[in-house]
Amino acid sequence: LGCLRLVLRCVHFRIPSRAGQHVGQSLFGAEDTNFGECHFVQRAGKSVHPAPMEHGRLAARSSVNRECYTGYARPSLALMIDPQEQANRWIKNKESRNGLQMIKLSDPNFLRTLENAIRLGMPVLCEDVGESLDAALEPVLLKQTYTSGGRLLIRLGDKDVEYDKNFAFYMTSKLSNPHYLPEVCIKVTIINFTVTPRGLEDQLLSEVTRLERPDLEKQRNELILKINNERAKLKAIEDNILKMLYESEGNILDNEELIKTLNDSKITSAETTKKLAEAEITEQKISAARSKYIPVAERGSCMYFVVANMAEIDPMYQFSLKYFKNLFNNTIESSEKSDNLEQRIQIMLAATTNSTYNNVARGIFEKDKLVFSFLLCIEILKQSKIISPEEWNFFLRGAGGMEKKRPGRPAEITWMNDPVWRNVIDLADFSPIFRSLTADLLRTPVRVTIGEVTGEGNPADFSGFGPTPTEPSDADIAKSRGDDPSVAERFSGHWDKRLTSFQKLMLIKVLQEQKVVPAITEFVKENLGKEFVEAPSIELNLLYSDMSKTTPLVFVLSTGSDPMNTFQRFAKEKNFDDRYRAISLGQGQGVVAEKLISTAVKSGDWVFLQNCHLAASWMLSLENIVKDMAEKPEDINQDFRLFLSSMPAKAFPVSVLQNSVKVTNEPPKGLRNNIKRAFAEMSPEEFETNILGTDWKKIVFGICFFHGIILERKKFGPLGWNIRYEFNDSDRQCALLNLKMFCAEGEIPWDALIYITGEITYGGRVTDNWDQRCLRTILTQFFHPKTLEPGYKYSPSGVYYPPDQPTLQDYKDYVDQLPLIEDPEIFGLHSNANLAYQIEETRSMVEVILEIQPRVASGGGGKSNDEIVYELADSILGKIMTKIDLDLAKPELFEEDSQGRLNSLTTVLTQEIDRYNRLLTVIRTSLEQLKKAIKGFVVMSEELDSVYTAFINNQVPKLWSNVAYPSLKTLSNWIKDLILRCWFVHYWLTQGMPKSFWLPGFFFPQGFLTGTLQNYARKYNYPIDHLSFEFIVKPVYRDQEEVNKAMQTVGFGEEIPQDQEIERPEDGVLVHGLFTDGFRFDCETMRAALSHHNVMLDVLPMLHMQPKMDFTPDPSHYISPLYKTKVRAGVLSTTGHSTNFVVSVPLPSDKPQDFWINMGAALLCEKTD
Repeated sequence: LGCLRLVLRCVHFRIPSRAGQHVGQSLFGAEDTNFGECHFVQRAGKSVHPAPMEHGRLAARSSVNRECYTGYARPSLALMIDPQEQANRWIKNKESRNGLQMIKLSDPNFLRTLENAIRLGMPVLCEDVGESLDAALEPVLLKQTYTSGGRLLIRLGDKDVEYDKNFAFYMTSKLSNPHYLPEVCIKVTIINFTVTPRGLEDQLLSEVTRLERPDLEKQRNELILKINNERAKLKAIEDNILKMLYESEGNILDNEELIKTLNDSKITSAETTKKLAEAEITEQKISAARSKYIPVAERGSCMYFVVANMAEIDPMYQFSLKYFKNLFNNTIESSEKSDNLEQRIQIMLAATTNSTYNNVARGIFEKDKLVFSFLLCIEILKQSKIISPEEWNFFLRGAGGMEKKRPGRPAEITWMNDPVWRNVIDLADFSPIFRSLTADLLRTPVRVTIGEVTGEGNPADFSGFGPTPTEPSDADIAKSRGDDPSVAERFSGHWDKRLTSFQKLMLIKVLQEQKVVPAITEFVKENLGKEFVEAPSIELNLLYSDMSKTTPLVFVLSTGSDPMNTFQRFAKEKNFDDRYRAISLGQGQGVVAEKLISTAVKSGDWVFLQNCHLAASWMLSLENIVKDMAEKPEDINQDFRLFLSSMPAKAFPVSVLQNSVKVTNEPPKGLRNNIKRAFAEMSPEEFETNILGTDWKKIVFGICFFHGIILERKKFGPLGWNIRYEFNDSDRQCALLNLKMFCAEGEIPWDALIYITGEITYGGRVTDNWDQRCLRTILTQFFHPKTLEPGYKYSPSGVYYPPDQPTLQDYKDYVDQLPLIEDPEIFGLHSNANLAYQIEETRSMVEVILEIQPRVASGGGGKSNDEIVYELADSILGKIMTKIDLDLAKPELFEEDSQGRLNSLTTVLTQEIDRYNRLLTVIRTSLEQLKKAIKGFVVMSEELDSVYTAFINNQVPKLWSNVAYPSLKTLSNWIKDLILRCWFVHYWLTQGMPKSFWLPGFFFPQGFLTGTLQNYARKYNYPIDHLSFEFIVKPVYRDQEEVNKAMQTVGFGEEIPQDQEIERPEDGVLVHGLFTDGFRFDCETMRAALSHHNVMLDVLPMLHMQPKMDFTPDPSHYISPLYKTKVRAGVLSTTGHSTNFVVSVPLPSDKPQDFWINMGAALLCEKTD
């Protein structure tokens, strides 16, 4: 009756409406709805969910041009976000019978194909659309048709094309998270076809049921069709009645045909409704039987999204949904069978998880394998409710926020620094189970164990421990992990028993960050199994079995790797050593490669295309070739195989990666393995028969050892090299060839060899002057006349030395017995270098995981992301200055000298103020705009969105860092540092020149140094280019935060207590705030000294920078570089130094220069968090 009234009202008020159309359809603008479409879409690869079904209807409605839209708005064309290619498959299934044409905007002839399709009324699918659309498509997108001479035309390019109304246009994009500008959005209907976890779960459940219970799935599919047919009958009856009502004239009660139809419909409807009710009861029974396989489908869905997210780490980690589903199905089919359903489900869970790890891990680099297995483990445990989202969020991001006030560290806790203590407070506040942590540090041992890794919160021999706390029962522990977490607050101690394995991992990350990576390894072993932390087999025999004539093998390369030798050996094993064709791609080689493939496809030979990353412009052709092979497998010889190799490159076709077998190829890791590899390539003849005899063997061994040292030194980050240079095997081979050539007459020209090896063969790759100094120093340790002396050792431990042996095999045996994991001492580094490496490894891993995580709040308290970011923006706005006001300057600063010149340091000050004011303006403007965007007053632009995301992750937004000074601090500490810097400049401006300058507080410290020299040059009328600094260490320490607090309390003209301890120098300046990295400065001996154990950075005492004419440093002093941040690397400047470099500082030392150079000793302006 409601429908009848609505139709009659539409007729009365002349509201456009299609005759016979269901009212719901009319309201939503859908037409030709077929209930069987549900089954059709499911077969095309999508789940039967309201959202995907609506997406399909929208796409169908948007992409056609029919007269039915006369009278109301014609929908815009559909642009489908389709990273898993579900929409592509659905469109191909739907339109293949209509002569579907496929184009890409990168195709040179796409407009010609489009023109023909418009003229002939054929559907067109435009694939791989980016974030912008070609302007030539605009008439099609806006449907700018017009009538001329009785013909319907459209202007395409410079042509008028006859427009057939049957033409349909679809667009799909493989971008998972595209940012379309408003001008694109108003021209198209954007439809998100991205598969959801629930949708994929439904698809995989159907696959599992089809494989395990084909009878059940067949019955379900037949039932779906039956239900759809019955519903279609009901709809047909409704449409017929509505049509007759619409066309009826006069009194409808006089229309006998209508009355009869209504009576017949009543009977048919009752029968149909009864059948539907029976069918739905049957469907519920089938669903109940299928639901037993839900755990397997949930696991599959969970794993796929972990696999899909790996592509955000590296563009080569691409795996399609089709590939994953095939792998999933094949694993289930080949897994062990069992009549016991519960046992069978456990078998399937184990088999699919193991198979997914092995097939994916072999295609990702070693550094990312643990990331993948850890994420896999975490998502499985989150799905099982063993790990809460809040715990995972805390592990990655910590507590976040800026307003939190934490109690100070107790004086008794001497083994813990302040940043760790703050993290302990945050963890104790995070959850009831950690509530007693801060108190337990002083009263009972705090230690947890995961596998072979033990995390310790306090020393075992601490004298303040009290009696052992009461041990909680298993029931109490279960309660504390369940519905009543407050139970945990009643207990203390026994942390290893009370915590879950992930909570132990959280505690280790807070207490001993350097142990997180080995703890993660043990965590994965404990929860998934040992095989998930081991590299899967990458033997070519195994990979070959996964290949086919249409499925290529891609070697993903890293620097120094070459799979060609392995490939040639395998080809020989398969009797294809004379039936493969290999070519290294580059400029002009694409045509040659195409001819090779076209010939091999027919003959059944193998083709190996090397270095695909060097032929970026030909990659589109490669994509089309692989695509054509997949579409026409019947034209390809069964023996044909395609092998590809490439460095990671965005230009490499995603479709080829997604549907290929991938394997990474990396050089060996570790010093021993590097030397072993070098000796594996030598023959006994070339090694043993040289005219130099034993000296030759020792020199060759020294070069191989040196090569391994400079490669492995990279793992220590800036302590090893400022820049990570890509040394490779060709450098070592070149050095050995030079050695052979220069020593052919039996003499060793050491000077020439050392120069060529250090300055050209290896030094040619080195761009940083300080790295060049380091390279020369390392070379003299392994490649020098002294290395031939009897009993010479490469390191103080005596473990490493050049053997005095006669044969190559003896040398190989010596290499085999070297330690697998080398100690930092062989690199000349302090034991703290390992600690620095482990901490950096942890932070890098967490950073990588953070980058691929969805946006989640980092704080607690039940606040939304918007609330947290809004409060943080408000907090920052309330803390930072509006600007540093030059009008408040002390007049004496701007007094000119007798020659009318302004003090150079005043000029430096005004430049610093300009830089800081620019940064403050950017920060303030972006925060005000962000607050408006959160409230909905302005559009949340991509720029503001990046600020929003950075706030959630406690990171400094790139918008700010692009106009700021170099810094590695987290957001909260960066803001504190900025405030401190601004106050330093402000007090200099308003109170006059400080007695000691805080050097890290300068935006551009090099300008300050130049200004100091200029003042000295003016005072004594010296040429500035002959001036340099003598650095005199003063045994005085000065903390800028304390200075800032003191400045806030003193009155006008008063002196702060810190200034009373020092005198202003007659010439030069005093500076403070620097840190030592790789060493410390001993104020007792007033010399550089070895770092204390576990102390990464130490404070350098105050420096007096005294300008001197033509100053030459004491040769016994260590020339230490001073950098702005710990990264040390920056943009290479014309001086040969990094822009991160400030100045070289000679420091007193009782050890030789080479000792500290090997140690990586340097000074820093900033201490990282």
